[in-house]
Amino acid sequence: MTTDTNNIHVIIVAAGIGQRFQSSAEGSSDTPKQYQMLGQSTVLEHSIQAFDGCEVSGITVVIHPQDKGWQNIQPITSKHPIQSAMGGSQRHDSVRNGIKSLKAHPHDWVLVHDAARPCVTHAEIQDLITQCTTHQQGGLLVRALTDTIKYSEDAKHVKKTINREQLFAALTPQMFRCGDLLKALTVFEADSITDESSAIESQGQKPLMVTGKQTNIKITNYEDLLMANNILQQQGRLK
Repeated sequence: MTTDTNNIHVIIVAAGIGQRFQSSAEGSSDTPKQYQMLGQSTVLEHSIQAFDGCEVSGITVVIHPQDKGWQNIQPITSKHPIQSAMGGSQRHDSVRNGIKSLKAHPHDWVLVHDAARPCVTHAEIQDLITQCTTHQQGGLLVRALTDTIKYSEDAKHVKKTINREQLFAALTPQMFRCGDLLKALTVFEADSITDESSAIESQGQKPLMVTGKQTNIKITNYEDLLMANNILQQQGRLK
């Protein structure tokens, strides 16, 4: 089955308020992490522009109902049409709202990406698209864990060391059929859903794992912002 690129949508989740980032920022910061500056562009703009080299139908940015930064960065430079949708109280609510706003066919594909991952590369995104469309199966970017992993029940003492050979960190974007993901995000145990893949897994499916890059970091703390700045410089994407 061939895939029409007009039937591949992108949702960028930017509805968080980033409490951990704000508490870790030097001198504290009221600005959510997606609106922090990396060079002359915000984190969110870098995440949007990462899709410039990919053939997709458009990008939907899901924002917080009380968002105060979205209008301040308009217009955004992008090769794709951009629209916004209102997020919900939790991530799965925001993604579900984003999918509904697409008014897409259930068989269409959707790439869901974190606004806080500005360093994702075109090569990673394209590899995910190619693998999912070739195998006609949803999947996600992952990276193998390289650190020794310790398990603790009290966050103070090590109880045991876990074999890392079968452990992988989930990255974004994650790519699934619109209908499958919308169903999975509607029928689930909320506490068990931490990303789109886990929602799909709860429906008995086994998503493809596509190797991503170590540089595809998620900005959580202030030091992550400094690291992202260095990565984007090395990638030649910082203006």
